[in-house]
Parts: sequence; structure tokens; C-alpha cells
Amino acid sequence: MNILIPHTWLLEHLETEATPPEIQKYLSLCGPSIERIHEIEGEPVYDIEVTTNRVDMMSVRGIAREAAVILPQFGVAARLKTVAQPDVTVASQAPLQVPAIINNPELCQRIHCVVLDAVDHTPTPEWMAKRLRQIDQMVHDSVIDITNYVTHELGHPCHAFDYDKIMQLGGEIRVVEATAGQPFVTLDGEKYETKGGEVVFKNPAGDIIDLPAIKGTQNTSVDNQTQRVLLWIESIPAKKVRTTSMSHAIRTVAAQLNEKNVDPHLAEPTLARGVELYQELCGAQVASPVYDDFPGETAPATVTVKLAQIAAYLGVELPITELTELLNTLECQVEATESELRVTPPTFRPDIAIPADVIEEIARIYGYHRLPSVLMPTAIPQIKPEHTTFDVEQKIKTFLAHIGWQEVYTYSMVSEELAQESGYPLDEHLKLANPLTDDRVYLRRSLIPSLCELIANNPQRPQLSVFEIACVYEPAIGDIPHQPLQLALVSTAEYRTVRGAVEALLDSLFVTGVTIKPVAAHATEATIVAINREGTEAEIGRLQVLPAGQTAITIPLDARFLSVVNTHPSYQPLAKTSMVYEDFTFTIPEGVAVGTVLDTIKNQDALVQTVELSDTYQRNFTFRVTFHDPNRNLSVVEVEPVRKQIVQHILSLPGVTLVGAV
Repeated sequence: MNILIPHTWLLEHLETEATPPEIQKYLSLCGPSIERIHEIEGEPVYDIEVTTNRVDMMSVRGIAREAAVILPQFGVAARLKTVAQPDVTVASQAPLQVPAIINNPELCQRIHCVVLDAVDHTPTPEWMAKRLRQIDQMVHDSVIDITNYVTHELGHPCHAFDYDKIMQLGGEIRVVEATAGQPFVTLDGEKYETKGGEVVFKNPAGDIIDLPAIKGTQNTSVDNQTQRVLLWIESIPAKKVRTTSMSHAIRTVAAQLNEKNVDPHLAEPTLARGVELYQELCGAQVASPVYDDFPGETAPATVTVKLAQIAAYLGVELPITELTELLNTLECQVEATESELRVTPPTFRPDIAIPADVIEEIARIYGYHRLPSVLMPTAIPQIKPEHTTFDVEQKIKTFLAHIGWQEVYTYSMVSEELAQESGYPLDEHLKLANPLTDDRVYLRRSLIPSLCELIANNPQRPQLSVFEIACVYEPAIGDIPHQPLQLALVSTAEYRTVRGAVEALLDSLFVTGVTIKPVAAHATEATIVAINREGTEAEIGRLQVLPAGQTAITIPLDARFLSVVNTHPSYQPLAKTSMVYEDFTFTIPEGVAVGTVLDTIKNQDALVQTVELSDTYQRNFTFRVTFHDPNRNLSVVEVEPVRKQIVQHILSLPGVTLVGAV
């Protein structure tokens, strides 16, 4: 996510004499990447890329906090300014009450709000309007612009309700999960219907009065007649915010921040800053007690990291005092012993959760450029990995792409369900000790289930043929896993089309003697056999028709496969005798494989040179047979006995009939 921060606004939170180019250089080395410095309305404005896990930096205050830590590492004086938090007290002798709030702790972790009275719709002052324009925000009036300003300054979204509208609609705010088909209109007049599962605020009549953490609704929004404002801050679960925002295509700044787990502890300074600006710019008065419901409050977990581990990762041994000081500058609490550090991060740093996170923070603040660079103690290996031919892999990919297959990359980690679909029991799979996600914990033994999952996830493409070249992982006792490379293909096309594509692929690699041999015990499986350079048969792959109807092929790209691949075709002299071509058309029922018919014809006589499936119509299949004798020209009379023999054997297959006569 990229944010814009004017230099003068940054200096309201950061005390430093550093120039904008220095700030850009040093922060980009150790923290957020300042991609460029724009000149907007006569002032430098930083264009900063912040990684998704660092929502604490997506504000003026957050960048100032980082700069105050990083700049001193380069000898540049910098200090984070202390911002006084205004005291939000009730000015009226007869204060108003906030609306009745019925919260669901599972749907809202914190609600923090206050009522402001006597709000005057003053024009937005030029200093604020200029900053909003510099960060690419629209300018309205002070009552609206204050919430946008505070959100960008402190990093926690806040919202202004029209207090009187809420009271007229029933005086209650109920935090509920929406069912599908409920209408609502956002404050810009756009109409929507809930899809089900969104967190919404409703009144007693069941009307939606807010799409919290994303965008306000028209029936409770501030307008030119608003005199009382309910300044409101909520904390909705990030997954809920993300799902709702994406499903309705409402991509506001509030949604982009809230879907990244904004620290709910920021609610207090954010509310106080908002009240301060409303009082200063709009003459507002605090008219109610501050309401605060914080059922989701949790203390940050302490992370223990060994000093030896820090030294091993960094390649340098830093004194405990320096390590402690570095982490303290990041507002971490540190307890040090002779062998380890116990680090408790601040609430706004939920990304510091494991020892590696602590070490990463130490490394980047200390400076990656200061870590020692060590050359390998030995020469760079020149040994080529065994049974690896990148040229063959590239030829396979290019050929399949040219005939319409899609190359894909799928996860090496699979779920328990996909692992079981591979045909191997779970105990013959490697299980990750620290998986990235809870649903993918096994290393795959086969590529086929992953490709089938991909096809199932693309129902809009009923005709889809995909392939992947990747490793599978076989357990090895006392050693790293064996990681053989495989080619896998899965297609929703009919079996004959897929078989033809694979035969064409092997032909492009000049593989000879390719035959598809059905596996007797499995009617839906067959082996792919070819002739290697020694002239013997080698099984190079497996073809199967899956229960869902797709055709799948697996070819291990190992030494056996490479033994049948040739760089060029072998020389075949032109035939000196003529050939006889004849077509046979058979009606073949569903239960008989066309490949069986092909193989039966091929094996009838030495005079049968080639057999091709030349045409099909419904269940009628036409085979073109080439008869040839290298020593003499054949006559029709000499071919006739072989022709009759072919027909006799094919008609012996169950249900097969001949179209025409012999």
C-alpha cells in the first residue's frame, strides 16, 4: 500500500533537521520504501510504499515513529515529538447520552465514541485543505474533513454520524451480522444489497444504518443541517472487513486500513485528536460521557529469542546492551538474561510474533548494510544436477503451450484432503512442523490433485487443459526428502484428445515406439511405454481417467525418461516399394477402448506399417491402415488375407460391428 505524506506534516510529529532526500535515503534502507518525492503545491510530499503487515506505519505518526528510530542509526538527530492528548470532558451541565449500543463481542472488538454538540459547518481551513489535496483527498467542509485528516495523521479510521438522525431512527446501534438481500445506500448515494455475513449496524426496526469500518450509510450521514455529531471509532475483525469490502467493491481508505488489523488501542488518541479539531475548527462542545466498550482487549505475547540464534542469523555478535537499546527504540519491553531476550512488543506491532521477527527488527534497525559479507569458503559448484535437462523441460513447455495447454504453478503444500487423493496414505507424506497456513500442512506426493483442484476452482472454463513441471516430495529416513521432478497434465477434454496431445508431445521429442498399454487390474489406467536408446522398452509414464471425468497423465522427468528422448530423429531411408492404404470403419460401443482397437490392428501382421484414427462420427471410427513390404510391391490380393484377419479380430471385441463389407 502506498501513502502520501507532506514533509511539513511529518515535522509536526518528528523533530529533525534531516532534509527530504536524507529521509528518503535512510528510511528506504531500513524501513518503508520512499519511492519518490513529489513537489505538490510548493512542498515535498513523500510517496511511501508500506508492506501489508506494517499497518502501524500507514500514517503520518507511524512514519515519524520509524524515522525517529532509523535516522539516529546514520548519525542524523531525530526524535519523535510527544503529542499532548486532549482531555475529553463534558462541557454541558445536562449532557446528552450516546445511543444505546448493543454490541456482539465476536463482531466488534472495541467501540469508542462521544457526542459533540453545537457543531458549526465552517469552511475547511487552508492549512488542512492543502494537506488533504496533497494526499489526494477531496475537500468538503470541516465537519467532514476532520475525520479524513485524523485518519491519515494517526492511522486509525474514525467516522462522524449525524447524532440526531440516529436518535430519530430509534436511538440504538445494534452490531449484527447481515443476512443476504438486505438493501442499504452508502453516503454517496450508491445502492447495494448485502450478500450475507457482513458486519453491519442496525436500528431497532432492522434497517442498516452503517457499514462499519468501510463506509457510512446515507440515512445517518452528516449533511449541511447536522448540528450534533456522534464521533465514532470501531474495531471490526480484519477478515470480515476484507471480505465485505472486496465483495461489494467498496475500497475506501478506512477499509484498506481496517482489513490489516489496525491496533484498537489507537482509538483513544484518535478520538481525542478528533474532538480537539472539532472544538478548534467547528466550535463543538463535548455533550456526552465518552463511551468505551473494549471486549477484545488482549496483551501482546512475549517472544523469547536466544542470543546465539541472533548471532547466527546476523553473522555478528552484538552486546546485550545494544540489542536491548535497539528494541527499546521500537517501544518493545525487553528482559535480558545471559543467554536470551524476552521481548514484549507494543500493541501496534502484532507482526512481531516469533523469534525470527525480533531478529529481523534488530537487523533492519542495526542496518543490513552493516552486517558482514562473507564469501563462500569453497568454489562455486560446477557439477550439474543429475538427470536434469533444462532444454528438454523448455521444449515440453513450449510445445504444450503451442497446442493450447496452460502452464500453472501450484502450492507444494497441500491439505489433508488433497494428500489423501494422491493415492498415498497420510503417514507416507511429510508434514510441516511450522506451516504457513493451517489448511496446507503436507508436502505433496503427486501433482495431479493440485491440478484437479485448480480446474475445480475455475468452473467458468468448462474446457481446460493444464500442466505443471514441479517436484514431489518422498520421505527419506535420516536425510532430506527425495524430490523427483515430474510432468503432470490434467484436462477436461475427451480421452482421445488428451492421448493424442501426449503422443504428439513425445513425437516432438523424437521418442520412438510409443505405446499405451492398459493396466489389466484398472480399466481406467494405462502405462506409457517407449523404446530407449538401447532398443528395449521403458515405462515412462502413467495415464488415467479420473472419477470426475478428467484425463490425467504423469511422466517422471528422470533418467528413464531422458533415455527415450532424442535430440533429433533417426534417419529412415525412403521406401523403395509402394504402400497400400485402406480404411476400416467400425461402430465401437462405449465399453471398448479405441486404443485397444488400434493396438489390435497394429499387432495383426508384419505387413501393417502404421494405423491412424482418421475420422469419427458419433460412435463410428475410421482407421487408416498402411500396408508395406520393404522388399516388394504389394498387391490388393496379397493384402486381402490380412484385411480379413483384422476385421475378424476386431469383430471379436464385444459389441463392435463393421460399417460396410470386407
